[in-house]
Amino acid sequence: MAKKTKTNYPYFSVVIPCLNEEKYLPLLLKDLNSQTFSDFEIFVVDGNSDDKTAKIASDFPSKQPLRLISTTTRNVSFQRNFGAKSALGKVLIFFDADSRIPKNFLKKIFQVFEKKHPHFLTTYINVDSSKPSEKMFASLTNFVLESGKVLKKPLSFGAMQAVKKSAFFDIGGYDEKTKFSEDTKLFQDLSKYNYYFTLLSSPRYFYSLRRFRSEGLFRSFIQSVQLNLNIMLNGFHSEPVTEYKMGGHNFNPDKIKTNQYSKFFKPLLSQIAKSSPKQSRKLKTIFNRFFSQK
Repeated sequence: MAKKTKTNYPYFSVVIPCLNEEKYLPLLLKDLNSQTFSDFEIFVVDGNSDDKTAKIASDFPSKQPLRLISTTTRNVSFQRNFGAKSALGKVLIFFDADSRIPKNFLKKIFQVFEKKHPHFLTTYINVDSSKPSEKMFASLTNFVLESGKVLKKPLSFGAMQAVKKSAFFDIGGYDEKTKFSEDTKLFQDLSKYNYYFTLLSSPRYFYSLRRFRSEGLFRSFIQSVQLNLNIMLNGFHSEPVTEYKMGGHNFNPDKIKTNQYSKFFKPLLSQIAKSSPKQSRKLKTIFNRFFSQK
């Protein structure tokens, strides 16, 4: 077990924004209960859910301090910021309610912060699937994450972001006016302030594919093009051309919603054309590492 800080505050503050996540939230809370690292607190920030999310959080037998924070504002950026304001930890870790983590996840994240001293980080993703198309999704995502690092345009899913609290509040946290890609914007704002970023190939969290399974690959691709052209032409604060909503109730085969994965393409594609020869060579090496035939 890690030593406590001098203030006896927890090392990590885990913030989980929720809206109607009664099915997925207890799975993540169980993963947190199983961690080999124990110096953390948990905030579940519920957006006035219509299901049993709040009750599950209130009644969950957590091994670590767990606090339910309720708000009538259903906005993922607001909810993350709201939870962060109560955090006592040195490092904020933001999870989506449908993320899953192995038992050594927080311990390895702690070791990186102590040894490499980044200000913010994310990790590669895993998917809980044996389907070739879904495994390819993970490889492509991890390649895009690496590409963003090479191009000095760090990219990330909000499903797992870790940020030193001092840096987070220095830039004002998540931009609550950003309607799409608020998580990537957070990382790129931190980068603009010259905060140090690192990307980890290990540990990896399990990223939920429920959005993509509900949408279908072709429709997801079309929505990717629409959303990223809109951001490219009109900026992060423009009205999205398709609707994006948080909440577990939105994802079933009869409901088609916005593809979250598309947020990676705009900053990547806009920079790749400007990359230096050295960056281009590095990107080619990374691509071959992920996709070359063995």
